[in-house]
Amino acid sequence: MKYTTWDFELMIESVRKDGRVHNYKIQELRVYENYLYYFRRYVDHKYHEWVEYHLFPNENIGIYKLQQSAGVQFSPSEIYKYYVDMVSVSKEQKQWRAQDLYIDFIIKGDGRYYVVDIDEFNDAICRKELKENEVGDALNGLNNILKGYYLNHDMESYIKSLRERYADARKLLLSKKSA
Repeated sequence: MKYTTWDFELMIESVRKDGRVHNYKIQELRVYENYLYYFRRYVDHKYHEWVEYHLFPNENIGIYKLQQSAGVQFSPSEIYKYYVDMVSVSKEQKQWRAQDLYIDFIIKGDGRYYVVDIDEFNDAICRKELKENEVGDALNGLNNILKGYYLNHDMESYIKSLRERYADARKLLLSKKSA
């Protein structure tokens, strides 16, 4: 199972999966009552240079928007433009933590989209690794992303609609840029 923690003080995204830990320095971070945004370099990838991330705990989704490296040749069918994790989020004052719930929604550079890892989700249920509320969170997240995306087949519009709902200046808890 994968867990991601955002440490607001250190401006670090820490990803724990399969006994390994990867820490990534965040360049820009904004935390609202029910929305988290960050911007950071995408480390050690042949196509992707930057990642923007939008975490919407109420919708049980975390949306990665991936920016490709300039001048790198690639087939649009090989790259991810958006990668959406279905998640369950716990929030503390100085950090938020997301548990990845296996189901993912991907939009490739050529516009094709997929729901993936249903087999992993099913296996986790069979192993009793997921609690009943986590299964519900995963299905809720999938329902939200599909409905939101299918409104006009434009992920940017869906992200914008959620940002407008949650990125209220009165609910801004933290805004930081790294030096």
